[in-house]
Amino acid sequence: MKWFVVVVMMWQPSGHTPLWIPYTTFDTAEECLNYVVANQFGLFAKAIQQYEGKIPPQKISCVPKKDMEELLKPVEQQMNEEKKGV
Repeated sequence: MKWFVVVVMMWQPSGHTPLWIPYTTFDTAEECLNYVVANQFGLFAKAIQQYEGKIPPQKISCVPKKDMEELLKPVEQQMNEEKKGV
């Protein structure tokens, strides 16, 4: 099963919790966790940069592919709605 790194940013008053997901996958949870522990500060720095310093990171997690698909469903739904509106 593939594992993904997900940086959870600070909750926003709009009710959304932004995420930053680097383009890195791992074959096991242990590989992912080892990477996160070794690179936590760099991953947080990149996430902060992605949100232009406006939203701080709250936590970092390793997420299995199945859960990642669930996380991305609302994003895909919003993208589909925006396409229909254009």
